[in-house]
Amino acid sequence: MNLKTTFSKKIFWIGLAIIPLAVIASKTELDHTKSSYQPIPSSQTNTCNCYSPSTSGITIPITFNNLVPTDLFSFTFQSQADCFAWQEFISLNWPSSPNASFGTPNDTNFVQWETYMPREVLFPDDGSKPPVWGTLVSDEYSGLFKSQKFLLKKTQTKLLTFVSKIEENDATINFSPNQAAPFNKPSWMGAQNSTNVWYEIMLNKDYYDFIVQKGFYNAQVQHDTVKQNQPINFPQGAYGTTTVGAIELKAAWMEVTDRKSPKWLRYKLSNATVLDPITKKLRNTVVALVGLHILHKTQNQPTWLWATFEQVDNAPDNNNLTATPPPYGYNFYNANCTNQNVVIKTSAGDSTKVVTCNPNTSPPYYLNQAGPVPTQTTRMNNIDPTDAAPINTLMQQNIKKFYPNSVWQYYELVDVIWTQSPVPDPTTPVNIPRNINASSMLSGTHIVANSTMETYVQQTKTCFQCHVYSTIAPYPPDSTNNNKFGDFSFALSFAKYPTANANQKKKSVKK
Repeated sequence: MNLKTTFSKKIFWIGLAIIPLAVIASKTELDHTKSSYQPIPSSQTNTCNCYSPSTSGITIPITFNNLVPTDLFSFTFQSQADCFAWQEFISLNWPSSPNASFGTPNDTNFVQWETYMPREVLFPDDGSKPPVWGTLVSDEYSGLFKSQKFLLKKTQTKLLTFVSKIEENDATINFSPNQAAPFNKPSWMGAQNSTNVWYEIMLNKDYYDFIVQKGFYNAQVQHDTVKQNQPINFPQGAYGTTTVGAIELKAAWMEVTDRKSPKWLRYKLSNATVLDPITKKLRNTVVALVGLHILHKTQNQPTWLWATFEQVDNAPDNNNLTATPPPYGYNFYNANCTNQNVVIKTSAGDSTKVVTCNPNTSPPYYLNQAGPVPTQTTRMNNIDPTDAAPINTLMQQNIKKFYPNSVWQYYELVDVIWTQSPVPDPTTPVNIPRNINASSMLSGTHIVANSTMETYVQQTKTCFQCHVYSTIAPYPPDSTNNNKFGDFSFALSFAKYPTANANQKKKSVKK
C-alpha cells in the first residue's frame, strides 16, 4: 500500500511540516514504578529528528530518555508511524539504572520494559488478584519448583518458559513442551549455536492497572461484564497528556553459549532463568535479544499501533541470499547448511527425524522429544525500502553518534501497522472476528512479519489479521460469550476462574 502517493499532494501538510510534532512522553511510567526509574540527567538526554525522504519536511522529534510516548498529534504518513515506533523502542529500552548509559555492551541489567509484568503473573491460575506491580515471578510458580526455588527471585528474575510465541495453555506450569504452532506443528526455532529461542510477553503499568481495577484477571468477571452489555476496551494513550495507554510487548531471546565472543557487543544481553524442555528443570543462562514486538493502543490508533524490531544479524532476505553476511554470521541462517538426522524419543521408542535446510519450515519434532538443532530462516518480506530502511539508517547513525558503543545501533525496525482511518472502540460487546477493513490497516510492506516470531507464517497473515480473533477468557458456565472480542490482546484470554481445586492448591503452595 503506497500511502505516500495518496497524500503527498495535501497542501495542508506543507504548512504543518513546520510545526513540531512533539512526541508527548509520560511521567506516569515513572510514577507507577516508584523507585525503579529516576529522571535521567540532562547530560544523558539527546535529541534528533526522524524523517524519511518520501515525506520531505515531515519530521518527528526523537528524545533519548525513558519517557514512553503517549501518541502523536496525527498519523498521516508511514514515516510518522515508523518514527513513533523508534521513539517507543528507545524509551522502552532505556536502562533501569539512573546512572547507566543507553545500550552499554555486556550490561545485563534490565531495561525499562523488562520490569513490566509477565503475562503469566498478571493472570494467576486460580483467577485471583495478581501480585503487586514489580513482581516478575509468582509465589505459585516458585512453589512448583521447591527444590530449585532459590533460582527464582520475585522481583529480579527473568523467567523464560516458552519456546514459541504461540504456545498451548498448560495450567500447571504455563509451559507446553508440545508448543503449539500454526497448523498444529512444532514451532520452536533453533539458532546456529544449537540453542532454541525463548519468548516472553510483558504488559505495561496501564495494562496492569486496567486489569486489576476492573477485576479482569478473573474470567468470570470478564463474562459478567459483557453480559451487562459492556465491552472490554483497554486504555488509550492520549496526546498532550501523561496517559501512556496499554502496551503489550513480545520478545524473542537466543541463548549465549560463548559469552566472551565479541559478537555479543552487538546485542542487548540479560540474565535469565529458563525451564529446560528436556529435563523440566530450571537453569540460569544469558540471553541475547533478537526480536521485539511493541503493541500500543492510543487515541489516534485505537486499533493499536503494531511495531516490530529485530537484531540486524538474524537472517538474510530470501531474495538476496548471496549478500555479504554479518561479521559473526547470521543467527538463524547458514549458507553451508546440511540436513541433520535427529534421534527423538516417542511412546513407541526412538525414531529418527530429518531437519532439512528448507528455510522457514516447521521442525519435524517437539522439543520434549530431543534437544534443539539449528533451523534455517530467511526473511520473506524485505524491509520497506521507502520508509523503514532509510529511517533505520538515520536512527542507527544517531544512536552511534550519541552513544558510540551502544548495542541498539544494531537493531532495526521491520515495519509498523497503523491506520489512517481510526475506528473507535465498540460501545457494546462484539463477536470475533472484529469487523475491521483490512485495507484500512496500513504498513510499509503488504505482509508484516518478524523472522523470529512469525518464522513459519511469514507469507500468510500479518499479525493484525490474527489479533482480530482475540477473545475474552473462556468460562464454562457462560460458553455463549466465549467468542466476545478481547480488544486485540490475546493475553486477556489467559485469565482463569476460581475453582475449589485451585483454591486448595493455592493454600498448599503457600505453606
